[in-house]
This record gives sequence, structure tokens and C-alpha cells, in this order.
Amino acid sequence: MEQTALEVVRRLGAAGHVAYYAGGSVRDLLRGQVPKDIDVATDARPEAVQKIFSRTYAVGAHFGVIVVLENGFQFEIATSR
Repeated sequence: MEQTALEVVRRLGAAGHVAYYAGGSVRDLLRGQVPKDIDVATDARPEAVQKIFSRTYAVGAHFGVIVVLENGFQFEIATSR
């Protein structure tokens, strides 16, 4: 999961956006624990996220949250406010 999350962040960056891990996964990684999920915060708008990734669904697009499905993992991508 961590390798796939890193690739998600890299793809956002390659498209010209800033992206960071967010939420409890950051705490878990700093503690040396395996996170159960990894969320990402980005400056990309939901529409941009959906163009970058082929498998997505909106869970809160009006709040800026898109779920990206990659390599069997699910990542919540949230637009920074």
C-alpha cells in the first residue's frame, strides 16, 4: 500500500500539483506502524484528480474528496481548503 500511495502522490506531482500524506497515516508512519489506510491532501481540484486517475468515485466532491482506486487499494484524495 505504501508504494502505491507514493505513486499516487508522484502522479499528482507530475501533473503539476502539490500532494502530501494526511490524517492518521502520517502518525502511524512516524510511529513505525503500518497504516490501515493512507489519505492524501492536494491542491488539485476534484475534476483534476478524476482526470489524472482512471478509477475514481466521488464521495464528497462538493467538499473536495475523491476516492482513487489503484492496485487494489483505496485512497481518499482531498482538496486542501
